[in-house]
Amino acid sequence: MNAASEKTRPAGLLSEPHFWRLLRAKLATQIGQNIILYTVLIVVVERTESSMQSTLLVLAMTLPSVILGVPAGLIVDWLPKRALLLTVGLVRAGVCLALAQHGASLRDIYLLVLLFAAVGQLQGPAESAGLPGLVGRGRLGSANAYLILVTLAAQVAGMVIIAPAFLKTVGENPLYVLSGILFVLGGLTYARTSGLGKAVEPEEAPQVGAPRRIGLWAGLEVIRRDRTIYLAMVELTLAGFLMKSLVVLTPHYAHDILHLAPDNSVFIATPAAVGALIGLALASLLAWFISPGRLVTVGLLIFIAGLVGLGYVYFAADAVQEHLRLNLSGLEDRLGISSVVSMTMLLAVPLGLAFTMVSVGARTVFNRRSPPELQGRVFATQSALTDLASVPPLLVVGAVADLVGVRLMLLVVAGLSALAAALARLTAPGQRPSGSPAEGGVSREH
Repeated sequence: MNAASEKTRPAGLLSEPHFWRLLRAKLATQIGQNIILYTVLIVVVERTESSMQSTLLVLAMTLPSVILGVPAGLIVDWLPKRALLLTVGLVRAGVCLALAQHGASLRDIYLLVLLFAAVGQLQGPAESAGLPGLVGRGRLGSANAYLILVTLAAQVAGMVIIAPAFLKTVGENPLYVLSGILFVLGGLTYARTSGLGKAVEPEEAPQVGAPRRIGLWAGLEVIRRDRTIYLAMVELTLAGFLMKSLVVLTPHYAHDILHLAPDNSVFIATPAAVGALIGLALASLLAWFISPGRLVTVGLLIFIAGLVGLGYVYFAADAVQEHLRLNLSGLEDRLGISSVVSMTMLLAVPLGLAFTMVSVGARTVFNRRSPPELQGRVFATQSALTDLASVPPLLVVGAVADLVGVRLMLLVVAGLSALAAALARLTAPGQRPSGSPAEGGVSREH
């Protein structure tokens, strides 16, 4: 099936049993992962009431990618992907059981989260690099959209429904056990997904020539030599940093700005999930009018605007009621939430929409333009660079937020990210040669 027919029949993927297995495996492992991340974050916040402590936890989730991300990509390109994904699931299940036994100690939580994240460095690159062999080169856009839809569903199930319900009733230990079961089921399902990692030529060969190095740093050279991949990587890195900052600040935003308990951050997570669903529904339509590279850029700009809106949520609520005549205050009587909470929920919708646009666009760029034998290293290198760039700013975000407040911190990270995106466009290497094949879509230039 070629790319044109894929645009008219994206649902054909859902008729293939092995793609369904991939979706089920990802759903199980992502629900387990989101349960773990939400649970340990809330446990740390409630025990310490410190932005800096929650920042340290996010860093524990991030540092393994910085240190192990690039070697993980090399391992992914060398080893059978199904066996690797099964092993990752089993090891992560063991970590979940260890959390159930040793989760009373903050030190043990940090150490186990480090191990959990270290093992997880193999999963994302293995899944992403194996995708072209499973679905074919012409259906990567739709396949990535479905995978992100599953990721979104897992976030809702894990962070919005399961984890909060368990924490309010039976506590965190049953959540750790449930996550372990989900990792085992997911790993076994990955092992039964034929086609992951089958060799296939990319839909678009890189336009700047093959990398000279084929070892550990080959992925970095692919990114460095291809302008489209480079810009997508930078903008995805900025979006990832903003998302991590939001994860750090959301419980404190709920407490300080919305005057809610920290575990009521679902007022941001749920509408963001709705926005992501809207983004996925629009993905096929947008593919006709905008290239994957431009989709990343537009998504990043929307995300930055959404963070600015959250920073000025009181002004936004007043403006909406005064000029648009929407009775947000009436929701307080009907639903028991204030107009500021209502405005926060409205502003969170474009955050989910934007991050979906960035994720779908960037993953499609990497799949289409990377050499097949190096895709594991490209995805792993991108993840490592994203997390490496996030570590120093995240330390500042957590520390400064305790001093100046959540609202100002949101505005600062949004402004600095916009500046960094502009500088990246001015300094990006390797202009695409004239007459080279385009990325796809009606819009032909990045």
